[in-house]
Amino acid sequence: MSRLNWDEKGLSIDEEMLSNLRFADDIVLISKNTKEMNQLINELNVVGKSIGLEINMKKTQTMANQWSDNLTIQLDGIPLQKVDSFVYLGREISMMNDLITEIGRRRKAAWAVMDTIQEITSQIKDTFRRAHIFDSTVLPALCYGAQTWTNNKNITTAVRQWMKTSARILGSLSPQYP
Repeated sequence: MSRLNWDEKGLSIDEEMLSNLRFADDIVLISKNTKEMNQLINELNVVGKSIGLEINMKKTQTMANQWSDNLTIQLDGIPLQKVDSFVYLGREISMMNDLITEIGRRRKAAWAVMDTIQEITSQIKDTFRRAHIFDSTVLPALCYGAQTWTNNKNITTAVRQWMKTSARILGSLSPQYP
């Protein structure tokens, strides 16, 4: 990334230009328009290839807001898939910022963890110990990324409903989960 001269590319946020978000090998590119996005992705591809890295065409997607020119982004002349939402670092990103979909994803993840601990917790009689296992395994799966959620009645209701249902399944965890 240091080989790329993107100081003037991307979006201006607090007088700083933001052209990408990176974590390990997951990269989100950000641009003002389709022309600039085509430049960014193809420049990244050239630099990546020069050091033996390739962009995975099957995992590479484009998403644009309602004000974009909605033209096709191409990598090496091949059009990239357009999507309305995508998952980045375990969090669904969409232009509509529909958190109900994300809450559904988090609930599924929490149920998956519940399935893995059910056999163990059913053998534990101490409700505080069961609650501790729940708090340390299931809640992180449910609440991953919650600090970015907008708090509203629908989201609060959905999470509370899930908590009550899961507490009943695990069998009266503790006074904090009525």
